[in-house]
Amino acid sequence: MMIGLPFLFIPISTAAYVGLPPQKTDQASSLINVARNIGGSIGVSLSNTVIAQNAQMHQSVLVGHTAQSSDTYQQTLRQVTDHFVAAGSPLVEARQQAVGWIGQEIGRQASLLAYVDVFFYCAIATAVLVPFALLLRPPKS
Repeated sequence: MMIGLPFLFIPISTAAYVGLPPQKTDQASSLINVARNIGGSIGVSLSNTVIAQNAQMHQSVLVGHTAQSSDTYQQTLRQVTDHFVAAGSPLVEARQQAVGWIGQEIGRQASLLAYVDVFFYCAIATAVLVPFALLLRPPKS
């Protein structure tokens, strides 16, 4: 982030102040800060909404793969149960702990996939919006 931020803020500030008379830079600065704060708030809210929705979607897909008849699920359940038994839990309790652990793992993976989705959407938005910077015209003399 420390390397990339100057490539973001310096061109934005330069484009915003180019051609302004010195007596209007304070007004431009306040408008830029308001736009940055509003844009940041909207971006954070939108990202949080997408993360919540996509985490639920990914969790429903991942839970669909944990059918009792699934060999992979049964193998994972057996391995995790053995781990809890080795840690000193009785077999019945270890099986319950294993099911809980699998549920938590599904939640963690669903959240991770939701964050990956948001980063992917941000990358697409960036790729679409970067060419607009090339459309900026130089100021008139």
